[in-house]
Amino acid sequence: MREDPETMPQPITGERPHRCGPARVMGRHIGQRHAPPLPPRPLRVIVVDDEPAVAQAVKDTVEDLGHTVCGIVHTEEDALLLAAREKPDVALMDVRLGVGGDGIAAARRLNAGFGVRSIFLSGYADHATMSRITETYPLGVVHKPFSTAQLKSALDLARSRLRLARVVVA
Repeated sequence: MREDPETMPQPITGERPHRCGPARVMGRHIGQRHAPPLPPRPLRVIVVDDEPAVAQAVKDTVEDLGHTVCGIVHTEEDALLLAAREKPDVALMDVRLGVGGDGIAAARRLNAGFGVRSIFLSGYADHATMSRITETYPLGVVHKPFSTAQLKSALDLARSRLRLARVVVA
């Protein structure tokens, strides 16, 4: 009678060979080391707010969180010029830009012209404003006054959504 090699006792060596399972499916083998995942790339951000003190506070917080602020602007037109020059990943956009225009319209133009999506910073939470914001497919909304934790969560979520968008397109 012939013995089946799969049912024969295997010598104890600390590791046993495998024929299938998650390790093989994933292309990994016992004992093989993998490099740790790379840390996420910092986002390139533009800050669009008509209040200089608020814009500076946003910039400082974003940089403290490890991201790069490409510039601060106070008007819709300046936001478009900065986006054309700097190619940011995301805009932190005030909803109301005073005499410099409308942040929601600016966000639409940034997305249409440069593929830059926005995280809105707003002191307004009324239905009409939120409805207009939603139409721009924002990466997030942070209500003023904001906290570092809120801004961090919004930026982390934006980075995740942008990465997923690139994977789907690619």
